[in-house]
Amino acid sequence: MTDREREVDVVVIGMGPGGEHAAGTLAQAGLSVAGVEGLLVGGECPYWGCVPSKMMIRAGNLLAEAGRIPGMAGRAEVHADRPPDPR
Repeated sequence: MTDREREVDVVVIGMGPGGEHAAGTLAQAGLSVAGVEGLLVGGECPYWGCVPSKMMIRAGNLLAEAGRIPGMAGRAEVHADRPPDPR
């Protein structure tokens, strides 16, 4: 076995909410677990889906990204519904 190879008891494919829970439960039961995920570990919720603060951050990021459209992909107009928080 090389340095990059490792034997595990379980391979969890898809580390969204269900896969993350399954991997954690199996690891707590004493099994060695490897998780495979091509996108976001934990699904969208920890990043911008379900957690309200993340949703607000995501909205700001989307507005910032929209400002990059004219230099990259044509024209676009984007207007926020309210002014930014002065904090």
